[in-house]
Amino acid sequence: MTFFGSGHWLFSIKTFVAAMIALAVSFWLDLPRPYWALASVYIASQPLSGATRSKAAYRAAGTLIGATGAVLMVPNLVDAPLALALAMSIWSGLCLYLALLDRTPRGYVFMLAGYTAAVVGFPAVDAPETIFDLALSRAEEILVGIACATLMSSLVLPRSVGPVVAERLENWLHGARVAAADTLDPENNASADAHWPRLVTEMVEIETLAIHLAFDAAVERRSLDKVRRIVPRMLMLFPVLSAVSDRLAALADLGGASERVSSIVADAHAVVAANKTNDAGKETTELRRDLEAAASSSADATWRELVEASLCQRLGELLDILYDCGELTKALAEGMARLAPLRLTIESRIERARHLDHGAALHAAITLACAIFACCLFWIVTSWPEGSVAAMMAAIVGSLYASQDDPAPSITGFAKWTIVATTIAGVYLFGILPHIHNFETLALALAPVYLAFGLLIASPQTFRIGLPLAIVTPTAMAVEELYSADAESFVNSSLAMSAGMALMAVATALIRPAGAQWRARGYARANRAALVQAADPRAGNDVRLMGLMLDRLFLLAPIAHEVEGKSLDALCDLRTGLNILDARRARNALSGSRRRRVDALLKHLSRHFHAGAPTPSRAVLHAIDRAMAMAQSAGDARLLLALVGLRRCLFTAEPTPDRSLSEAKVA
Repeated sequence: MTFFGSGHWLFSIKTFVAAMIALAVSFWLDLPRPYWALASVYIASQPLSGATRSKAAYRAAGTLIGATGAVLMVPNLVDAPLALALAMSIWSGLCLYLALLDRTPRGYVFMLAGYTAAVVGFPAVDAPETIFDLALSRAEEILVGIACATLMSSLVLPRSVGPVVAERLENWLHGARVAAADTLDPENNASADAHWPRLVTEMVEIETLAIHLAFDAAVERRSLDKVRRIVPRMLMLFPVLSAVSDRLAALADLGGASERVSSIVADAHAVVAANKTNDAGKETTELRRDLEAAASSSADATWRELVEASLCQRLGELLDILYDCGELTKALAEGMARLAPLRLTIESRIERARHLDHGAALHAAITLACAIFACCLFWIVTSWPEGSVAAMMAAIVGSLYASQDDPAPSITGFAKWTIVATTIAGVYLFGILPHIHNFETLALALAPVYLAFGLLIASPQTFRIGLPLAIVTPTAMAVEELYSADAESFVNSSLAMSAGMALMAVATALIRPAGAQWRARGYARANRAALVQAADPRAGNDVRLMGLMLDRLFLLAPIAHEVEGKSLDALCDLRTGLNILDARRARNALSGSRRRRVDALLKHLSRHFHAGAPTPSRAVLHAIDRAMAMAQSAGDARLLLALVGLRRCLFTAEPTPDRSLSEAKVA
């Protein structure tokens, strides 16, 4: 059961007051559909003031773009109904396509532009000469609503985004330390994999929330810089933690780590578990010194010693990540202008980049366009007076839930709560509103249900209930300054809403491919293509390649339970790519036969990834071992440890390469 706290009640009261102000202003300006201003308040309002301002700005831009599109299409194509239906469908699909590619709150601009054209354009089909006035009034009504929502959120007990981001970061950092401690616990290291889906999901939520910092007046610009610096370090935690877990597993298979390394791992576990990664005490200082010394491999090191050196290298990076994240989180929470020097040079290894899933976006866009066109076709053939309502609702719900793997259940849920909303609207329209004769009693009458809507929207657990109620109820109620109600029109409109959503659900089930597995296979193919590029010494912007692979890992996190094993494969691919890039950078300092040995390895890797074989060939294994022998004889620790990591990623089950190394040296 969900309990609403004081924060939920404050948001609900503020939103209701803003909605009533918007309704009063719309009455005063004599806007034709004042209920759109009321609905816009609930759509734009967010518990955090910065988030409200950003959504208001994006909604204003999307509304103006969508209204402009409707003004351009309707008068020019109204005499060719099929052409107009096709144009509106393509417009909505194209806008949704762009919105899904963006994958940030900015994508709301495109999504809103898509269905606003339908909301403005379809009702004007019977009177195309009124399209400009209709578009103008709709823009005015929405702008009034978002202006009232923004002012109320900003002026009355505003809640800043900055402290919430800092609090979320502290919680995430605590979870990261728990995951690191579990990984380093010799009795519990297998449980580390259970942490990463939650940490990835939380990080994506933090990053999305941090985008609103730019709209928060209470946040200094330095806070934005701190967030930009902490995100890549948060990204790097996942492959580093996975590498540490892998090295510990490898040493366990070899009979366990040496006494020296076992002591280092125990010390690292104690430091992480006690949350001392940011302490400058003797214990932490000595641990870092021991890690640096142990990570320096000697020319005659055995495979077990090389694995231990690789483990200590990754452990040092893990401690540096936790230190940097701790310092940045503290600086953000306390508003510190100066920051202690950071320890991990991350920008040269990985950057934040977003995978553009053109296939999924295109399928969603085609589904939406087909559903809208089908609604329009039925509307044209039957001359259904309320056909425009069905097409509008198809556009709205199809856009709202298009980012999901299977939108049909959410659309069905929206339809269910739409029935509840129209029932509430009917009770008001025919039972309560006829007895109201001034604005004050209207506000009092609306207060119970709209305060409830605000509470539902304020809580993440009930947001999906509150949103359809807040959107549909004012629209179906159609509150105007002078009371008017038509039972036949109300029933037809309610049925048209349900018909539009039902058609959207059917189109989704028929056209869109089965979600999670299909997406996971697409991400795997994209990762293989990235590894082909990573193995090419001539390829540029390698840090972006790794950023894209890591972003695909994030996209897999919410569906990890549906694609068992795929997410861990993506994590292994990411570690493979990072090791390849480390080897490429070390290669740049080589010359002659040594450089050719690394080039031969890169060619083998490129062929393997391009072929898409499930397991690498023996030729790849031999190329890695020969390159390791060369790096060991040359005393190139950086290249050697990168090759150790690469061998562990690609040939986990292969026997130790000690014999191969000695043979390669003789050769």
